[in-house]
Amino acid sequence: MVVHSTPLGALEGIMQTCPSPETLPIEAGDVEWVGDLFGTMREGDLDAVAGQLDDLAHRVRKAAKARRMLATVDPELLRQGLTRARSRNGAA
Repeated sequence: MVVHSTPLGALEGIMQTCPSPETLPIEAGDVEWVGDLFGTMREGDLDAVAGQLDDLAHRVRKAAKARRMLATVDPELLRQGLTRARSRNGAA
């Protein structure tokens, strides 16, 4: 006789859709809740996360390149450029 506990079943890839109807935190036919679950699942999707990490790596590489380039700029030009950047962003 084989007995599977819920945690062991999860490790073995055994999915339980619903242990008992009384434990569900939704009303029958709650489309919004099911839609939210799809959104939550999508947030943890490895392909989506990998894409976000690629975007982040691209932005970080651009920032590192800008930092290296700024290190070679004349200090007076840096001051003027910083003033210009602040005025573009609405900061005083």
